[in-house]
Amino acid sequence: MLAQIHSRFIVTTTLSLLYFLLMAGTFNSLGAVLPLMVKDLHMDWGEAGFGFSLLGLACGLGSLLPAVVIRTVGVSATIAAGTLLLAGGFACQAMTQGVRAYHIGTVFMGLGFCFGGTVAGVHVISRLYQRPSTPIGIYFTLGSLGSVCGPMLFFLINQSGSSWRVFWMICCCAALVIGGAAAFSTHGYHFRQDDDTENAATSTTGGWSTRAALATPQFWIIIAAYTTCLLINTTVHTFAVQHFREQGLTLGRAATLISMGALVGAVASTLAGLCGEKVDARKLTLLSLGSLGLAATCLLFPPTALALSGFVICMGLGMGSSYVSTAMLLLTYFGRRANLELYSLMCMISTLAALGPGIGGMVRDRTGNFTLVFLSLVIIGTVLFLTVLLMRRPMPRNTADADIFMPEAG
Repeated sequence: MLAQIHSRFIVTTTLSLLYFLLMAGTFNSLGAVLPLMVKDLHMDWGEAGFGFSLLGLACGLGSLLPAVVIRTVGVSATIAAGTLLLAGGFACQAMTQGVRAYHIGTVFMGLGFCFGGTVAGVHVISRLYQRPSTPIGIYFTLGSLGSVCGPMLFFLINQSGSSWRVFWMICCCAALVIGGAAAFSTHGYHFRQDDDTENAATSTTGGWSTRAALATPQFWIIIAAYTTCLLINTTVHTFAVQHFREQGLTLGRAATLISMGALVGAVASTLAGLCGEKVDARKLTLLSLGSLGLAATCLLFPPTALALSGFVICMGLGMGSSYVSTAMLLLTYFGRRANLELYSLMCMISTLAALGPGIGGMVRDRTGNFTLVFLSLVIIGTVLFLTVLLMRRPMPRNTADADIFMPEAG
């Protein structure tokens, strides 16, 4: 029993550290590094935003591949593949001399995130624990802490006089070490029904079939909610640093604001994981959408202390809780039976969020500011908030899909 607990702890820790690195070196940090890369590589913001879109597209469109690979060769091989892709993407960014290599690097980074990130992490953790809300919350908490450390590490490197290329090389080396440890710790975990007697009754039989879940409007609403959260997060983090600089803030202060928001997100992920044991996941999803909408609203106002504080708190609260709330809402409504496929499909369709930075960059080039971009995010967030508010739990149409083992809290 102690050996089993120790093994679970090691697996959870290494997967969480890998997610920490993924969040530290991809979306948030790329937004912080981009202003200097744009200047040194002579890019316009349309090209820069398109690279961010490629990152999201690669991460999202490839999200079904980890599910197939995990079912075929196991978690360890999937994470190993993700490690190599991620390290390759960071190396491309470190050595890039132009737009093409920058775009190739973002594609590799996105694929690495896809294979080593939430699809594998949430799948493993949900199978390791009978009550997975708190462990999933811890997993996403460390990811949020990575979002804090990434931009701050870049800022320290920049302040020391080193090039942004040094930051990408550090990320490349860290990917090989941490990714290798995660792949090694999960070696031998196949999560078959007979692998764990504690989870055997729920790992494959509890919940809806994939086809039945796809036939419900609630599944697509959950996907739309998750996509909206990612749309706001991705678009805001692409342009927030540049937006703050255009409003008179220094690069250091802008990067600090982004990191502070991520720090709030880390706390929010922990609280969401703990609350997920007792609070309705739909209510947590509403909190996520509402907070992110308010964060985008704060960017429409001058950078006063109130507006900046509101942005930091709402952005962190919304994004930190959204990862946990949508994952738990999917698990609560449809069970573990097909959760790997359903979660992978949700991640794939949420790729639509990657259109935000590309379109936003073009709008910025045409209008000269980001006001219209942030206003659009507020409108979209409001629409999805109202949709989730009116959503009710799906009812199975036949007994085959009636075994929903996850009770709805609240």
